[in-house]
Parts: sequence; C-alpha cells; structure tokens
Amino acid sequence: MNRFQTGRKLFAAAALAAIVAVGAGTSNVAEGDDQCAVLDVDYITAGNLLVKDTPFGAGDGVYRLGTGKMRVRFEIRPNRAEAKLMSYEVDNHLTIKASFALWSTTVETRSRTVVANTCEGAARGELAGGDIVWSTPVAGYRSDGTIECEGNACGKFGAPPPGASALHEADDVVFKPFHFSPDGKTFTMNYAKVSHSESPKQTNYLGLSGRETKRVCVIQPPACP
Repeated sequence: MNRFQTGRKLFAAAALAAIVAVGAGTSNVAEGDDQCAVLDVDYITAGNLLVKDTPFGAGDGVYRLGTGKMRVRFEIRPNRAEAKLMSYEVDNHLTIKASFALWSTTVETRSRTVVANTCEGAARGELAGGDIVWSTPVAGYRSDGTIECEGNACGKFGAPPPGASALHEADDVVFKPFHFSPDGKTFTMNYAKVSHSESPKQTNYLGLSGRETKRVCVIQPPACP
C-alpha cells in the first residue's frame, strides 16, 4: 500500500491530523473498498459571542449562545486536502443587560443563524497542520429572529426600540481557522467578526467549538452544475 492509500485509510478511520501528515504531498489515486477520498463529518457546535462597541461599553462582554450543528466535507486531492462547509445552523438565545448612570436596558435576542445551501459548500478551505484554514467568505451567513428591549434606555443611545421587533442580520463573514485536537474529534475557532448593527449598537464576534458526532464516506459526490 502506498503513502497516499495509507493516508486515505487513516482519514476514514481516525485522526484528521494524521490525514494531513500522511496524505499531503502525494499524487497517487487510491482504490479499494477500505479507502475514502470524500468524507462528510457532522459536528455539534457551541458558541460564545464577544460583544463590543455598545453605548458607553455598558453591554460589552462575552455571552453564551445556543448549540447548533454543522457538516464539513473533506476531500483528499493530489498534494492537498480540501474542506467545504456544507451546512451550518444554530439557534441563538442571548440576553444582554446594560446600565449606566440612571439608564438601564435588558435586550433579549432569539434567532436562528444559517448559511447558504450550495453544492460546492458555503465556504471552502484547506487542511494545514491540523487546522482548517478557510479561504473564502461564508456564503449566505445570516441571522433572523426577534429582539426585545425592556428598560428606560430602549430607543435611546443606540438601544433597540421598546418591546419586540424583528431581527434580520446578514454580513460578510470569514471564519477563523478551525483548530483540531490531536485525535481530530473536536475543534475550536477563535473569535471571528459576524455582524455590526446600529440598533442595537454593537459589533459581534463569534467564538466556536465543535465535537464530531458522525462521519460518512461519500462514495459518489453529486456533480455540481
């Protein structure tokens, strides 16, 4: 069995880092039932939101978001291994309490974040040293839901209006590298900017972690138009 065949076998069975170390830099095409050149891996994700630029800094901080799920497709190609973000969704529940002087607000956000559903993936990158380094923005990254404000500062100083209002956010997002554990089963991502708004006035950065739940060999990936 040549080095590239060994790399593919390890890819299907075990660590992501081993795939990169063994499979990269070869040009042979492996064949056989125990090889897998294309692999879909599902993850459960959890996120934290780093909030900056709120009025007077009163709401700045790190807040826990909800859990979600994500699918990444790994493809072994001659001399490199590619990654594609095939799906991503998360249900967010975020409450920010801010006060300054005699003013105070409680802003509760409930939303769902999704990405574009495309044959080639919403984002593409390569495996490098045990990381996925994303090379394209995340297509169709958007959050939709509701935002509710209570307190005497609602509608002032960049706070959203009193009561409930619709939330629709879409921005150009580029994920930071996914850094995998040695066994390739979990990853973390440093904070990446995901949105900026004027009402509420704030800039949001997403930090992400994930744990593998399933991997499936894709025998014949669909041809993209």
